Amino acid sequence: MRTTSVEGNVRGAVTTSRAGCPGAGGEAGAAPRGRGARRGWRALATAWTLAVVAVVSASCGGGSHALASSAILRPYGKDRTVALRLDASATGALAGFNFDGFGEGRMRVYVPVGWRVEVTCTNESTTLTHSCAVVEDRRLSPFGARVAFRGASTPDPTAGLGFGKTARFAFVASRVGTYRIACLVVGHEIDGMWDWLTVTAGGRPSVTT
Repeated sequence: MRTTSVEGNVRGAVTTSRAGCPGAGGEAGAAPRGRGARRGWRALATAWTLAVVAVVSASCGGGSHALASSAILRPYGKDRTVALRLDASATGALAGFNFDGFGEGRMRVYVPVGWRVEVTCTNESTTLTHSCAVVEDRRLSPFGARVAFRGASTPDPTAGLGFGKTARFAFVASRVGTYRIACLVVGHEIDGMWDWLTVTAGGRPSVTT
């Protein structure tokens, strides 16, 4: 696989927003400890802990399973158009900083040059705004990279979509090369919310995860 400009830059680039989410390596919360605690206090502490876990889980993503490739990409061969579904924060992976359950480049979408890409972007998070964009493959930064193709982002991508909101956009993959699918809300891409889009010289549209 092609060595990219972002490999090595993203390892260890995490923020405190991941703490307590599945796979994030943190604890959602711990019950207060103390000798001789009464049963009523213990029950209260247990209930408090469960409430914290519930809140953290809700912030991490919308579901528990990543999307299948057939649900992510649907080609329409006759008119060289492909439908791309991007569910932002689809699961708790990477503390919800993912598309369709994948982040940090674990999903790669292949589209032949000259094809039209129709994107449906839905924010599945219940706590954070998210956006969808196709950007140049440049060094990761908190402020994101430049949009690679005309029209290749949701409206106002730095502000993002509200909870449960959907936006659609379309662009033509006019240049062969490797690009990133990214959330351009400040800090989200560098927190792992990015995957790959490769524009190929030929072939058929496909997805690998």
